[in-house]
Amino acid sequence: MKQSAFILLVEDNEDFRLILQEALETAGYHVTSAANATRAREAMLLGKFDLTILDVRLPDGNGIELMREFRQSDPDMGIIIMTGYAEVDTAVDAVRLGANDFLKKPFDIDEMLVRIGELMKTRQLKKDNQNLREQIRSKDSAVGLIGQCNSIRKLQETIQLLANSDSTVLISGESGCGKEVLAKALHKSGTRSGKPMVSINCGAIPEELLESELFGHVKGAFTGAIRARPGRFEIANGGTIFLDEIGDMSAKLQVKLLRVLQERCFEPVGSQQSIQVDVRVIAATHRDLEEEIKAGRFREDLYYRLNVIPLHLAPLKERGDDVLLLAKHFISRFNEEKNAQITGFSEDAKRAILSYAWPGNVRELQNLIERVTTLKREGEVEIEDLPSRMISDKERVLQSFQMDVQSADSIDLKATVDEFESHLILSALKRFDWNKNRAANFLAMNRTTLVEKIKKKGLQPSELA
Repeated sequence: MKQSAFILLVEDNEDFRLILQEALETAGYHVTSAANATRAREAMLLGKFDLTILDVRLPDGNGIELMREFRQSDPDMGIIIMTGYAEVDTAVDAVRLGANDFLKKPFDIDEMLVRIGELMKTRQLKKDNQNLREQIRSKDSAVGLIGQCNSIRKLQETIQLLANSDSTVLISGESGCGKEVLAKALHKSGTRSGKPMVSINCGAIPEELLESELFGHVKGAFTGAIRARPGRFEIANGGTIFLDEIGDMSAKLQVKLLRVLQERCFEPVGSQQSIQVDVRVIAATHRDLEEEIKAGRFREDLYYRLNVIPLHLAPLKERGDDVLLLAKHFISRFNEEKNAQITGFSEDAKRAILSYAWPGNVRELQNLIERVTTLKREGEVEIEDLPSRMISDKERVLQSFQMDVQSADSIDLKATVDEFESHLILSALKRFDWNKNRAANFLAMNRTTLVEKIKKKGLQPSELA
């Protein structure tokens, strides 16, 4: 059976590494090999792997420590430890610290392949169960987008209209607003949903490596290319490829991508043989590509090839009450993941969430809810649970002068309001070094009125010293 998992093989013995790599690739796996910890870390930065097979003893580091780093950066990745010195205790410790399995050298390669196959099946089952839970939790699982504002509703309708279309889509929108979520929704609703969707961030990979990642390479194409490797376009054949941050792609690669869009074929790095592919292309960018064209950084012909179906995803600050729907969705998700019991938001917290500008968009909201769920664990999210940047000046003032009416015997309203007003005026004057024009503008007050109140109240700079 042909496999599709990506494996990182870390082994310092070159002969043994080549034997293992050949066996894995013959079994159908995509293998990246590394001879030491440094190369392994570089590989992890450049790509995502389903499994790492890792030797305990490396020339520049300890395999157990490297395993802990990898487990922290990707909790879902499978890890198999290899030990060459009958270090059973070390292997047991590795499993306790996060490895899924261990192999004691010398081991039978067929046994290794069986264990990998079992681990991949378990991993896929877990992934399928997680996807199913996410679909059940999401009210908008049919299209994958959560929201009721006009812009989201129009996108949901457009996704349904494009269900039977293979047209290239260009998604624009600010960073963190959910462009990849929209791309996945387009893929899942279409006729290619049973085929792979392969994603790549064009802005996160150096140019010299991005070409190989996209189009693959043949053996000997460059230093370290000891085996041929398929690119993302070939892996996505029959399905969808999502090119995130397409605006960051170099001019050289823009030319090659244009040919793929025009002719549906390409040559791997170091090869003169063309590979034909059938893929749907969805691209996304936070840049204004028309401005990039004017600046000479983006090809106009490529832009028009990509911009067949343009979709724009509005920033979170323009989605109104949808921010609360998304927050509720993330609470449900992280409650389950972290075994927490967050019940919702107080009215003050809701007001702060709705009035906040969300410069980090949906990604910032998701991170906030994960943090609150992790630290608070249960109960209602109060305004003090939110970061200080989310609390407006008005909200801070109201918080500063809240009174427990229930416990007070009586309140002199006139005196209290007068004291409150005096404090606000003095605070504004102090903030602007007693510049009355600036203080009046800050308080949305006429300067003459401010001067009269200062005189009437007898306010002096020393009162806030």
